Amino acid sequence: MQSEPMQRGWKPDETWRWGIGARLRKHSGSWWEGEVVGFYSTRQTPRGYGVQQQVPGGNGPVQIFPEAAYEDQPHD
Repeated sequence: MQSEPMQRGWKPDETWRWGIGARLRKHSGSWWEGEVVGFYSTRQTPRGYGVQQQVPGGNGPVQIFPEAAYEDQPHD
């Protein structure tokens, strides 16, 4: 089965676990935490998130990982 290409402005439907602005962290492997700023979907990774690290004085780098790599970030 071949998936349809995403169109500009594509948004995930309500079955995705998190939306823009959700605070997440990786639960294993390399450390990463931040805020959801985007989404991606490939044949290998049907549900993936772009999470931007928050740094003092501006925006930090973005990492992408599959949904299974993330968990909710506890509130401080």
